Amino acid sequence: MEFPRLVELHEKYEELGVQFVSIDTGAGGAQAESFLEENNARHILLSDTDDKVSNAYGVFAIPVTVLIDEEGRAVFRHLGYTDEIGDRLDKEIETLIAWRDAG
Repeated sequence: MEFPRLVELHEKYEELGVQFVSIDTGAGGAQAESFLEENNARHILLSDTDDKVSNAYGVFAIPVTVLIDEEGRAVFRHLGYTDEIGDRLDKEIETLIAWRDAG
């Protein structure tokens, strides 16, 4: 399942400055907040009811995971979710941290 793995990755990388953000594309702010709370997520929830963020990062289906570098560029993207993607996310986050630390 996608969300527990994302919560785990957030906890692993939070102290290294990696931020996780969930985007609510509907008008269900309270429902989205409740979902995060039920899943022990402590990351940021943003509302995107006008689709500005979704359009900016080419998100036209959900779930989608986009890894964004410090410059705001979408560097890695995954549509849907599998355990393999969860493992890939871990490696991609490590790559982004290495790029950041090398620069």
